[in-house]
Amino acid sequence: MKRFSTQRFLGVVLVLAGGLLAACDTPPHRDPFPQLTYAHLGPINLDVAQIAIVDAYQPPMADPHVEQDFPTPPAAAARQWAQDRLKAVGSDGVAKYTITDGSAIDVPLPRTTGLDGMITQDQSDRYDVTVTVRLDLENRMGNHRGSITATAKRSETAAEDMTLNEREKLWFEMTDQLMKQLNAELEKQIGRNLKDFVR
Repeated sequence: MKRFSTQRFLGVVLVLAGGLLAACDTPPHRDPFPQLTYAHLGPINLDVAQIAIVDAYQPPMADPHVEQDFPTPPAAAARQWAQDRLKAVGSDGVAKYTITDGSAIDVPLPRTTGLDGMITQDQSDRYDVTVTVRLDLENRMGNHRGSITATAKRSETAAEDMTLNEREKLWFEMTDQLMKQLNAELEKQIGRNLKDFVR
């Protein structure tokens, strides 16, 4: 009887220990984010036969770049904009939409040191986000018909005690605001410099 009780006790201990180890391995809960889309803004109809989207920006995937960690990387949002808004309604030529920059740079900020640093909550990082796209129109022979370039930039700081969820929320909101800036700039540039090709 004593032996059975000891084995049972050891079994309970092992189960509890296994549960604690599993809990340690469980990743923290991450809040989902909505997809950034732009179809609700309406189409931009261009007098071309084809829209070509070129991802010329390749994330370095190394410090100080952090765009790969964003819920929606800036370059991915810029691609979605083109897919949702640019429409080919002509019979000749191509509109080439090239994403040339979609970077997010983590800039460490100086922190308070000494005794003051123990009671001071600093802003630990600044994130500088940039997206640049170019729109080139060519006829079927490859002759240049018109082009524009649009850039949007945004910077925000993050507190040193931010959780992962809070940081990702900041990144998501930065991309959202960045794309609103880019959308406004593209609409202005297209209306000013490519108006003859808008249908």
